[in-house]
Amino acid sequence: MKVLRRLLPLAVLAALLGGSVPAHGQDSLRSAAARLKNAVAQEEARIANTREGLADAERRLSVLDARAVKRRQQLSDTQNKLVDTRVRLTRLERKQATAEKLLAANLRSSYMDGQPSFATVVLNANGFSDLIDRFEFLRRISRRNASVLADTRDARIKVKGMTNDLAALRTTYSQLARAADEDVNRADAIRTALLNREQDQLRKRDGTAAKLASVRGKIAAIQRRQAAAARRAAAAATAASQAPTISHTTGSGGGGGGDVVGRVVAAANQIATTPYVWGGGHGGASGGYDCSGSISYALAAGGLLNGSLTSGGFMSWGDPGPGRRITVYANGGHAFMVVDGRRYDTSALSGGGTRWTSEMRSTAGFVARHPPGF
Repeated sequence: MKVLRRLLPLAVLAALLGGSVPAHGQDSLRSAAARLKNAVAQEEARIANTREGLADAERRLSVLDARAVKRRQQLSDTQNKLVDTRVRLTRLERKQATAEKLLAANLRSSYMDGQPSFATVVLNANGFSDLIDRFEFLRRISRRNASVLADTRDARIKVKGMTNDLAALRTTYSQLARAADEDVNRADAIRTALLNREQDQLRKRDGTAAKLASVRGKIAAIQRRQAAAARRAAAAATAASQAPTISHTTGSGGGGGGDVVGRVVAAANQIATTPYVWGGGHGGASGGYDCSGSISYALAAGGLLNGSLTSGGFMSWGDPGPGRRITVYANGGHAFMVVDGRRYDTSALSGGGTRWTSEMRSTAGFVARHPPGF
């Protein structure tokens, strides 16, 4: 019983230490996770503010783009009008020059032919009616020449004024268009700066989030190890409670052999909760034991076996029949052991997480063997 009392706390302690992490270490990780979570939240808030500013910049840039397009259109329209007006002015200047040449030619002709005098017109007239017609004709010619020249000169002056006005308007629209383009460039620079800031904030946020994920992963790993340790501790406690109670009587007769059986039970307890691995315990596979490998390990610890045997090998091992304290049941495919009425069998792992169980199974089809004296 003393052996059992020693084995149980040691098994539980070993299982807990195998997956435990100091409390201050876990608290430190949780504090780091809280700080990183807060940092991520702050970065998210900064990103939201930046995106709000970016949206405002986009709206302002859209307005300024529309204004710049309007200014450029006004400048283009004014430029086209100015070109048309200059073409018109050129035509009027040519028309004025032509009229002036024609008037000069008429004056020269009158001078060369002689300007008809009042007496000449009277003497050459065929009656009073013809006289009136001749005077009216001369007056119309004079008025027409003066009118053509005056109209042409007035039109040229007016068009020239329009040309000057359009040139001034073109200068104004050109300045407005340049100012609008400068506003667009400034707004675009602000937007670009905000985009760069957003990218920097996103990178920082993602880096902090990655650190947070790493810390959370470590916390989860610790929790998994703790859960596994708790399961191992529970399995170890179950294994210890299911293991036979060992007395300290010695000798091979009666109820003796306690030291040998105690070593067998202690060794069996060490691997009672390890998983089933085919070939485990025979020098090949690791991380677990198969049925005959786990029995071989326990019997070897008690000095009852050298090396390991397969289930088929146990069919001819030791003495035939059940033993007083230890019996191995074997056939060509499986083997299990009974120690002081407790079965040690890999098939019991699925029930309580330990090879030990107080429930017996049918021995039909198995050969019973036992170590001599036990």
